[in-house]
Amino acid sequence: MANPSINQGHHQAHIMIKITHSESFKKLFFTLFSVVILLLSVNVPGTLAANNDEDYLAVTTENPNIDLGELEFSLTPLTKGELTIEVDAWLAILKARATIVSEAEILVSQKQKKILAAQEISDISTESAILLDKSKNDKAAAKELKEDLDEIKSLARDIKHKKADKAVDELSKTPESLNQLAKKADLYSHKMQKRRELLIKNLTQLREKKNDALERFQLVLSSWESKGGDGTELHLYANALSGTNVDLTDSDAAWLTIKGWLLSQDGGLRWLANIIKFTLALFFIYILSRTAGKITDAALNRNSNLSTLLKLFIKVSVRRVILIIGFIVSLTLIEINVAPVLALIGAAGLVVGLALQGTLSNFASGMLILIYRPFDVGDIIEIDGVTGTVHSMTLLSTSIKTFDNQHLVVPNNNIWGTTIVNVTGSRTRRVDLVFGIGYGDDMVKAEKIMLDVVSRHELILENPAPVVKVNELADSSVNFVCRPWVKTENYLDVYWDITRQVKEEFDKQGVSIPFPQRDVHVHQVAEITEK
Repeated sequence: MANPSINQGHHQAHIMIKITHSESFKKLFFTLFSVVILLLSVNVPGTLAANNDEDYLAVTTENPNIDLGELEFSLTPLTKGELTIEVDAWLAILKARATIVSEAEILVSQKQKKILAAQEISDISTESAILLDKSKNDKAAAKELKEDLDEIKSLARDIKHKKADKAVDELSKTPESLNQLAKKADLYSHKMQKRRELLIKNLTQLREKKNDALERFQLVLSSWESKGGDGTELHLYANALSGTNVDLTDSDAAWLTIKGWLLSQDGGLRWLANIIKFTLALFFIYILSRTAGKITDAALNRNSNLSTLLKLFIKVSVRRVILIIGFIVSLTLIEINVAPVLALIGAAGLVVGLALQGTLSNFASGMLILIYRPFDVGDIIEIDGVTGTVHSMTLLSTSIKTFDNQHLVVPNNNIWGTTIVNVTGSRTRRVDLVFGIGYGDDMVKAEKIMLDVVSRHELILENPAPVVKVNELADSSVNFVCRPWVKTENYLDVYWDITRQVKEEFDKQGVSIPFPQRDVHVHQVAEITEK
């Protein structure tokens, strides 16, 4: 007989196994289901996005006068497909407003034609009345007048105005009736002119609305292009609708159109405000560049290791960079898109770079001169046999003023490509002098005279000590070298002083300074006669 407790234990174990298997199956089922959903979701976004794009309705056109800043923020999260729908919606608004403007312009033109026809009737009627009054008994004149009246009737029918037609039908061959027709034609012309002026004012408002829609359309179009859209044709369409058509042959309409544009918030007043802001921005940028230049100059003057040329270059560069960047940014204040301007500058820079290779070489040489500092402003340099003081320098050329006050402009490429002798590159300089005495003079005495003269001069440095030595036995003299050291700025003064003082001392103490001479010896030879 089986033990009940054992059977009960087996039954519990069997139940636990079933429960365990059931839970494992559920976990496996949910895992597989999750994987399937995940795999399906990989391809779903594109389909859902496509369906969303198809079901998407333009939202930015709900308020056609939406603020440009708000419109730009609204366009940021939209996809390319959604922006395509937005572009189409704004295009429809723009086209509708442009159509209304075109119809209004046609109506203005038609009103002008009617006004001209009425004025012509008035003129003909007045002239006919005068002619009839003077030629009552002249049959030929009456016949001519009848032809004029027929023409008046024809013009009146063109006007399509019932009162004018009635006036022509009731017209009799009397000056009074003709004058009456002229007055009615004038009155009709005046009324038409008033209506036309009102229509032109309304046309100005319609143009403003069209321009508002055009501005928002271009903003949406730019956002669409930034996300992959091709708006070449739409840009051409927008450019064709920009601007205002003015019929210069109609002076009244042209003046009213220009006046309306000048007084409109989106026309003349807007541009006036933009120009004022642009001018103030340029003035502020100019002040900012000057201030930045002064701050840069003060900061650079604290560093004594920089050359004057480099300091000047950095200061000027800071000012010009601020001016250029500020000018480009200020263009946005007058509603100029700076992106094409920057592209144009880049293209122009490439063309100029290819065309002006020599100039770029001078530019590179100027940069190297600024970096390696072979000379500075105020230095005396010698280049290609030309000696002078550096007056100024740009990235393309260096200005040198010679000692005879000539102003030379040397390309930097010529300077960097040759040997540069900087005469004033060091604080001290040696003065090299040569004095010659005769072979019969006392060399010790002459040497002492030169040492005394050098030691008495206040501008000569004690260290390094001056050197006075016999240097050469020349053809006509015994040459001494006299080499004192001086500060660079005192070089010429010491050179001239020592030369004069040594000559004076030699003369006082009887030391001669020989000059080249040639001795000619004549020998007499006894005459040999042949006998």
